[in-house]
Amino acid sequence: MDIAAVLEAALLSPDPKARQDAEAQLELAAKEHFVPYLGMLTNTLGNESVKTEVRILAGIGIKNQLVAKDAKTKLAQTERWVAIESPAKNQIKQTALQSLLSPDDRVANAAAQLVAAIADIELPRNEWPDLMVVLVDNTRENQPVNVKRASLLAIGYICETADPTNSGVVAQANGILTAIVQGARSAEPSIVVRQTAINALVNSLEFIRDNFEREGERNYIMQVVCEATQAPDEKLQASAFGALARIMSMYYSYMRLYMEKALYGLTVEGMKNPSNDVSCMAVEFWSTVCEEEIEITLQQSDVYDEEEVVDRENFEFAKFAINEVLPTLLDLLTRQEEDADDDEWNVAMAAAACLQLFAENTGSAVVNLTLQFVEVNIQQPDWRRREAAVMAFGSILDGPDHGTLAHVIGQALPPMLSLMNDAVLQVKDTVAWCLGRIADLVIEGINTDTHLPEIMKALIIGFQDHPKVLTNCCWTLINLTEQLGQEGPYSQTTPISPYYDALLQGLIQASTRTDNENSSRTSTYEALGVLASCSAADTLPLVTNVSAVIVQRLESTLIMQAQLVGMDDRSNLEELQISLLSVLTNIIRRVSPNDRNTSDRLMTLLLSLLQQKLPNSLIEEDIFIAIGSVAGAVQENFNVYLEAFIPYLMKALEDPDSPTCNTAVGLVADLAVALGAQIEPYCDMFMNIFLTNLQNASVRRDVKVSILSCFGDIASAIGQNFEKYLAIVMQVLVQASSLRKEADSPYDIVDYIHQLREAILDAYAGIVQGMREKPDVLLPYIQSIFGFLSLIHTNQSMIRSESVVRSIVGLIGDIADIYKQGEVKVYYQDEWLTDLIRKARADRSFSASLKETAKWAREQQKMQLAL
Repeated sequence: MDIAAVLEAALLSPDPKARQDAEAQLELAAKEHFVPYLGMLTNTLGNESVKTEVRILAGIGIKNQLVAKDAKTKLAQTERWVAIESPAKNQIKQTALQSLLSPDDRVANAAAQLVAAIADIELPRNEWPDLMVVLVDNTRENQPVNVKRASLLAIGYICETADPTNSGVVAQANGILTAIVQGARSAEPSIVVRQTAINALVNSLEFIRDNFEREGERNYIMQVVCEATQAPDEKLQASAFGALARIMSMYYSYMRLYMEKALYGLTVEGMKNPSNDVSCMAVEFWSTVCEEEIEITLQQSDVYDEEEVVDRENFEFAKFAINEVLPTLLDLLTRQEEDADDDEWNVAMAAAACLQLFAENTGSAVVNLTLQFVEVNIQQPDWRRREAAVMAFGSILDGPDHGTLAHVIGQALPPMLSLMNDAVLQVKDTVAWCLGRIADLVIEGINTDTHLPEIMKALIIGFQDHPKVLTNCCWTLINLTEQLGQEGPYSQTTPISPYYDALLQGLIQASTRTDNENSSRTSTYEALGVLASCSAADTLPLVTNVSAVIVQRLESTLIMQAQLVGMDDRSNLEELQISLLSVLTNIIRRVSPNDRNTSDRLMTLLLSLLQQKLPNSLIEEDIFIAIGSVAGAVQENFNVYLEAFIPYLMKALEDPDSPTCNTAVGLVADLAVALGAQIEPYCDMFMNIFLTNLQNASVRRDVKVSILSCFGDIASAIGQNFEKYLAIVMQVLVQASSLRKEADSPYDIVDYIHQLREAILDAYAGIVQGMREKPDVLLPYIQSIFGFLSLIHTNQSMIRSESVVRSIVGLIGDIADIYKQGEVKVYYQDEWLTDLIRKARADRSFSASLKETAKWAREQQKMQLAL
């Protein structure tokens, strides 16, 4: 095989079939002749007479045989590399290092990636001992610029992918640091070498922890980076400020001296730099400072479990520098780009994000300076200053004292609302965003008598404005409704009720858009859904009228679906269907239509959507949720639809890799609640699938959590008929409850264990409720249940949750109520049980209803102890 010719054909041939054939040849060679294939690629990489593009592809081809995102594939590739004879591996490594010296930067870049891929396998195994020696030597003063750059790039790649906890990799830290410092220091004449070195330093910071903790080495590192912020090249300056931000993030506790000596001044001047790249990275430094100080404050509060608290001192760098940094940030807000893309980060966006972090970190300290800026600029003729004033105000609403903010909001709203009629789109868009922030964070600043009518008028006008303004107006309305109308389902009226008619009409009209620019159409449907969810009794007729429009639009999408050809049109239609289903679900849950004609029409529509959905469609989950709402509305009458629906439900349950599977499990729980004992004929099918999925190690954790919780719903629904499943289910629950977190458990494992225990609690509650008519059958498992409850009691984060405590005290009371002959008295003598009930009754953060449940549980405990 002429590997160079095949590579060239795969990359450069204008004939698609020739490219496809060449790729197939390469795949076959890699599969059946791995070592010779690597050898051919290696020769091509090192052959300077071959085209640059082909050499690059050869280097990348070798690298791709060594790296993979999937852990299993990565392990297999590592084992395959290790099994290769040493001479063959040495030839590849020698060629990779030689190619680093190529004067063609693109070839050298590919070689740097290959070197890093091999190092990722060999350094943890304490192999390739001379690698770092070679790379360090390549960065010495006498080496050509291209060699120094490529070698530093390789070091950066090595640090980016390697495990910083592996001793074999950490052992190379001195060499890594030597090479980086040689390249980054101000004496290095090449800007590109210095920038590559600074970038490599950012990737290496985890590996050089021991070096950074030594004062002398730390001082030199900081000196090199600080000098780079003053370099004559803007890209290098930006990289240096980025490196300082990363250092602050990782080594905050060492930064006090450097802040006092240099960093305050350097970063403030950096923020003032006319270059957007430099200014953005200098702002990022202060964002990082605030993030670290916010994290320290949280760690010192009761948000964290006691065993997770880390003793870190908060130096309050942000508060100390606020008089210098804040005016600079506020001024940067005026550096907007008139035609900026929403996805394009710029210095004004960076400043606004940093200002929000300053407010969260320093609280009311930001208020006076910001208000002065707002007062001066909010009515300026320059639109940038008007927009910056509104952005500044909206950015400080999370952190300062609410009483202070509520007062200034009352003063700021009139001039701000007048800007909803501004001639400049950016100003109107930011005003709508700011109103949403006020509604979300400081609702007490809005007077429902004086402010709310004007806000609603502005929002309704905004519904007909540019998609950006429309989207933010919808977000504002959502926040207002959730804050002021959250008691709607339980009330005759709410402060939002008088505006429902105009709001619903405005949103229905705005949602007729054929596109979804800036997510505007999605936002209108989200707002309609929230209005439906929070509707009070006096607005239910209006919401019911909306349901007819939504159903009609959903039915029309079925006709449209058959006429679509392009994928973009299909995606657009599916997004519309998902939005419509979300609104419909909320309306059904609120209105609860229970007449047969309505439910027949709804189920016919939903089953048609299931039947006609496209392959790989995301809509199935939303259809299931809507069907669950219908089941909740019609209760036991849903039985007439089961025969038609069960095949779709079973298919989803039998495909645990599908994103719909978890929703399907939740729907089984909803059906159990709605149908009660009528669900029993289908339970064998459900339970068999559930147990199979629980035994499958590859099934997602969230699915398993939902299954455990669903056991409780099924048990509660079918009562004593759950007996035939009881033994195996209790075995599964006991096994699941034995899972413990370790000291070094990652967050996702800790979170999974927390969710698992809540699900087990739900299961036990349902099982106890369902089996209460067969106490003798349940009795052998009571010890396991109380053992689990005592375990939960030791978890401080869990017993701060009202839902968890409610479930525990409810279980305690229910079990006592079942066994009145002293069979379980011994469990009610435990001190932890008394302590938990006492805390449930005394905790001021818990609701009155929970305290009543706890009081009842205490009475049940007393009855047990008296037996």
